[in-house]
Amino acid sequence: MSAFTERILRASRSSRSLVCVGLDPDPAVMPVEDVFQFNREIVSATADVACAYKPNLAFYEALGHDGLKALDRTIAHIRDAAEHAVIIGDAKRGDIGPSARAYSKAMFEVWGFDAITVNAWGGADSVVPFIENPDHGVFVWCRGSNPGSGDFQDLETIGGSALPLYQRMAIACSEWNIQGNVGLVVGATVPEQLAAVRELCPEMPLLIPGVGAQGGDLEGAVRAGVDSAGRLALVNSSRGIIYASREADFATAAGRAAQQLRDAINARLEEDGLGWPSS
Repeated sequence: MSAFTERILRASRSSRSLVCVGLDPDPAVMPVEDVFQFNREIVSATADVACAYKPNLAFYEALGHDGLKALDRTIAHIRDAAEHAVIIGDAKRGDIGPSARAYSKAMFEVWGFDAITVNAWGGADSVVPFIENPDHGVFVWCRGSNPGSGDFQDLETIGGSALPLYQRMAIACSEWNIQGNVGLVVGATVPEQLAAVRELCPEMPLLIPGVGAQGGDLEGAVRAGVDSAGRLALVNSSRGIIYASREADFATAAGRAAQQLRDAINARLEEDGLGWPSS
């Protein structure tokens, strides 16, 4: 088992959870003005029930230097408050050559993320520079949760047998996964396609966005997305957790929403005989 896979499993076991909390701060809807204060309270309220956090870099970059400072402080706080948690930088980097290596250094050495999201439109050259260190992982955008993803990702391809592009992507990623540190992003809004990816990649970790605000089928996503042991799936919810309330009780509401999501996922695992061992 790879160090990256073990890192994910350890985080899940520690929290008895497959919940990933997306940290997408938007000053237009946040109930407090300070981004770090908002994130700090969200993280503190969800630390016991989340196995991963996923800051989306776009929201921090949009705020300029102040946003980047808030991101830096947020990462440090996650390390303190939820030291078990995997931190995923949702950056969707997709360059090649020296640019990709520079992005890799920035994401892993400067920011200190455990994993990042990657856009593999450039093929292996846009993924390999990010997976040279087996301690660091990537989640390759395979099948999005947004309706427009199907414009390209569902297109039939030729070569041996006709397969949709997202399945070709999954197969390619499994071939690149020499060190066991490649995962895939597949949306909860397409459970039948999620099941197809899991069948093609039975032992790879999956990051599953689209539950909550995007209306993904949670039970279908859990059943289709986990591995044979009921693990290696990170079910992400962003707005459904961090904006569960837009009032002064936002942190309490976020903690409650994350707990409810964990309970719903665990109930499905229990029904399928894949629950957590008794402590």
